[in-house]
Amino acid sequence: MSESTEKTRSGSGSARLIVTIAWAAVLGVQFVIWLLMCLISMSFKWPFWLWTLGGGVIVLGVWWSLDRRGSGNGSE
Repeated sequence: MSESTEKTRSGSGSARLIVTIAWAAVLGVQFVIWLLMCLISMSFKWPFWLWTLGGGVIVLGVWWSLDRRGSGNGSE
């Protein structure tokens, strides 16, 4: 039974890592688009990518913390 639990945690860690990388990539693309918009128009535009940054930090922070708590309980 512990082997299946370890595999599940490993799969969850992989999924979490993939989602984190995808979120960072999307955020990077949004930042580059925003920067180009500011440079081309020669004016400061509101940084719309902050919504992605804030939402992602909250969601991924909760996910990472819940996964750490879950892995800590199973090792006892």
